[in-house]
Amino acid sequence: MKRITISLFVAGLMLVAIPVWAATQEVTLTADNQFQAANVSVASGDTVRFVWNGGFHDVVFADGQSSGAPVGDVGATYSRTFSQAGTYAYVCSVHEALGMKGSVAVVAAGGGGNDTNTNTGSQTLPLTGPEDTILPVLGGLIMLTGAVLFRRVRKQA
Repeated sequence: MKRITISLFVAGLMLVAIPVWAATQEVTLTADNQFQAANVSVASGDTVRFVWNGGFHDVVFADGQSSGAPVGDVGATYSRTFSQAGTYAYVCSVHEALGMKGSVAVVAAGGGGNDTNTNTGSQTLPLTGPEDTILPVLGGLIMLTGAVLFRRVRKQA
């Protein structure tokens, strides 16, 4: 029984840590109408975070996902987590004619499912994929179960 409780605790800990394993790549939207690090490569499960550093911009992907209406708030962010391999082209719809374009190349890393969007700028975007909190919450519950069982086993001994 003691081994089972320790196994539950460790399994829960691993689930809690899963989001930490994913990397975040940053792309800056500049006042001179450019994406700095416009073309990035990430592994499946990684996130690309767009950060406004000046100008009036948006981020619009060819598949229709976007940051919403253009904003000019320095420090605004938009993030997208990629779970499926492929190349995702994006533009600033306001400055596309000026060459404000880029792409995200996603390499398979055992992912699957939907991509997730978040935005901390002026607009609030709905998430289009699974919430990032499901695995950590599940992991926490498994850890708690393991800890409670471990305590009960110790009391009986």
